[in-house]
Amino acid sequence: MTLKIPGYRILRLIADGGMASVYLAVQESLDRRVVLKLPKKFNDIFQSARFVNEGRIIASLNHHNIITIYDIGVAGERHYFTMEYLEGGDLEDRIIKGISPDDALDLVEAIGGCLEYVHRKDIIHRDIKPANILFHRNGTPVLTDFGVAKQTEADSRLTKDGTALGSPYYISPEQAECKPLDGRADIYSLGIILYEMLTGKKPYTGSSDIQIIIAHLSDPVPSLPPELSQYQELIDRMIAKNPDDRFATAGEMVEYIQGVRHAGPFASTASRLAGSAFAVRTPGQADLLGASRGTRLAFKKINALLLDESILRFAGAMTILLAIALVFLKTMPLMVAAVERMLTGTPPAAVTMTQQESAQHPKEEAAPQFEQYLVRARESMEKLHYTAPERDNAYYYYQMILKKDPGNEEALKGVAKIADIYADLVVWARDMLEYRKAEEYLRIGLKVDPHNSRLLELQKSADYK
Repeated sequence: MTLKIPGYRILRLIADGGMASVYLAVQESLDRRVVLKLPKKFNDIFQSARFVNEGRIIASLNHHNIITIYDIGVAGERHYFTMEYLEGGDLEDRIIKGISPDDALDLVEAIGGCLEYVHRKDIIHRDIKPANILFHRNGTPVLTDFGVAKQTEADSRLTKDGTALGSPYYISPEQAECKPLDGRADIYSLGIILYEMLTGKKPYTGSSDIQIIIAHLSDPVPSLPPELSQYQELIDRMIAKNPDDRFATAGEMVEYIQGVRHAGPFASTASRLAGSAFAVRTPGQADLLGASRGTRLAFKKINALLLDESILRFAGAMTILLAIALVFLKTMPLMVAAVERMLTGTPPAAVTMTQQESAQHPKEEAAPQFEQYLVRARESMEKLHYTAPERDNAYYYYQMILKKDPGNEEALKGVAKIADIYADLVVWARDMLEYRKAEEYLRIGLKVDPHNSRLLELQKSADYK
C-alpha cells in the first residue's frame, strides 16, 4: 500500500525503527525537502502518546544544535510530523571512518551545550546515541529523536514489552535499573559516545542486550590507551556508575572540557578549582559552575573582568569574585577596579588615556614605543585581556598601533579576532536565552569593529532578541 500524506510527496524510506518510520519527502507548498516521521503502531495509544509528545518537545526547543520541526498533523488515523532534512549523515558513520580527539571534543562541547539548554527546560533526552546525532552539510552537529524524552524528573518506566527506555550500548546504570533520572543520565550516554569516538570501540559489550546492561552496572570504567590518558579524568567523570560522581550539569562538563583544551593560567586554575570554590552549592540550587556557565566562558572569551552578574545571586559570591580577581589580575589595583565595575554595572571598554590620566603614569607608560605596543598587545591577547582592564588590553594597544600605522596587518587581524569573539558571545547568549547579555556583547563588539560582518548580521537578525 502506497503511503500518502496530503501536501507531501514521499521520495524514499530513510529509516525503519521499532517505533517509527522515517521518510524523505517534499513539502509541496514550499517545494522543500523534509524528513517525515510516522509511528509504526498508529493504533497503539501508548506509542501514539509518546509520538505526539516527541513533536511537542522538539517544537518547544529553539537551539542550533537541535533538530527543527516544521509541521505536525494527522493523516487518517496516523499522526505525523516533519523536520528539517540534514545532509551530513550521522555520527555512527563518522565513528566508523575515525574521529580525531579534537573533533571528538568539539562534538561533546557542542552537544553538551545543547544538553545544558535542554536540561534547563526540565527535559531529559534519555536516548543519546550516535544514530541520534546528525550533521548539517557544514559539519554542525544536531541532536534529534526525542521519542523517549521526558519533561519531568519522574521515574523512567518500562515500555510495554519490558525493555528499559534507551539504547543498551549507551544506557546509564540508573536508567537500566528504572530509577528516577535527571540530566546526568544524558551526560553518561554522551561519555560513552566520547569513549567510542576516542578509541573506535564501545566500552561495554556483550552477546545480548542484558549482558551489555549488566556491564554498564558492574564493569569498571575502562581505561583509555596511554596516548589518550589526558582524557581519562574526563571519561571517569562522565561515565561514573554513581550519578553523584559525575558532572553535576552539562554546563559544568563543557567548562571542564574547555579547561582541558586551553593551555595557560585559566585552564590550570579552572582545573584546580573544579569541585572547590567554583563548585559551591546552595540548598536547592545547581552547582555554581554549571549554573553560571556564562561566567567562565566570558573569562575565556573576553577577559577576566567580564563576570556574569548572576554570580552575585549566590551565597559567598563576593568571596569567589575576589578569589577570581586575585588569580587572574595578579595585582590589587586591577582587582579593585574589577570589583567596582561589577558593582556599578560599567561594561569593560577600551579607552584612551586623558591628559590627566596619563600624567598619573610614568612617562614611559604614557608614550611607549611602537614595538612596545605590539609586545603588549600580544601579551594581552595571551592573557585574554581583550577589552579590559582599561588602557591595558589588546584592543587599546591595537588602536595605538593603528594610529601610527593604519595598515598594520597584525593589529587589523587582532581587532577582527576580538570582534569575532564578541560575535560568538552574542550567539552563545542568545542560545542560553540571555537576551540582555546578547545585546551588551553586540554593543561592545560593534564598538571594537563597527564593520564586522558577523556582528552586523546579528544586529539585523531578530534571532538574538
